[in-house]
Amino acid sequence: MKTSIKLAMAVLFASLLSGCAGQKQLMSGNDALCAAAGALFGGATMAVVADGGSSEAALGGAVVGAALGMILCSDEEEVMAAPMVEEVAACSTTPPPGALLDAQGCAFDTDGDGVVDGVDLCRGTPSGVAVDRVGCPLDTDRDGVADYQDLCPKTPLGTVVDTDGCPLEGQKLLSLTGVNFATNSAVLTTSAKSVLEEAVELLKATDNVIEVRVEGHTDSRGAAAYNQALSQRRAESVVAYLVSRGVNGSSLVPVGMGEGTPVASNDTEEGRAANRRVDFYVNQ
Repeated sequence: MKTSIKLAMAVLFASLLSGCAGQKQLMSGNDALCAAAGALFGGATMAVVADGGSSEAALGGAVVGAALGMILCSDEEEVMAAPMVEEVAACSTTPPPGALLDAQGCAFDTDGDGVVDGVDLCRGTPSGVAVDRVGCPLDTDRDGVADYQDLCPKTPLGTVVDTDGCPLEGQKLLSLTGVNFATNSAVLTTSAKSVLEEAVELLKATDNVIEVRVEGHTDSRGAAAYNQALSQRRAESVVAYLVSRGVNGSSLVPVGMGEGTPVASNDTEEGRAANRRVDFYVNQ
């Protein structure tokens, strides 16, 4: 067999051998070309170097050249390990049951109030408004008007209010018993002042919005005319104390009611004590 034919066969054999070597069963086009070039170079070199240019030397050189070609031309990216990629959590918090999720499995919070959609019963809350655990604006006095809209945020429970959260005209805000005075006088006792503290914060919260009628009441002992005058002085004494505690005096109207509107029987000490009271009504 001629030397050139032997050399060609050696190239083909070496290329096939190199393509089957290693973990891959299939070679890319570049790998095959490298193997063939290595085989040609190796075979030609050995044929020249070896004595007489024998075909055996050419074959051996082709095999060695093909193997070297595969090694030198192998894809560097296949040898190097892939860089480590740190996993980033898709969601900052685990969505609670019932939450509406986006494509990444994270919960929506449309109004940004901290309560996710699907759990939020009041979606669309304005930015910055304090909400409860179900996403609804706080309503501290439970009058049906949220704190951020309530012009009278400390209305007593059960008071009928308008759309601004303020009591309607004629509504009773508070009724205090135990507002005692020195005998036959309008001087408040120490214990009476303590009782009136219940009204201070309430009135401070509304004194720029509503006018309050401060009604003084007596029991039936004594003449009716005397009790009427005495109740007026006592109502004025109550207003003076409230003003001294920071309530706007222009929002308070003292009115003496005398003995004419009892809430209990005047035949017992307990009944008479209940009748000696101060009521706070919305005047306008």
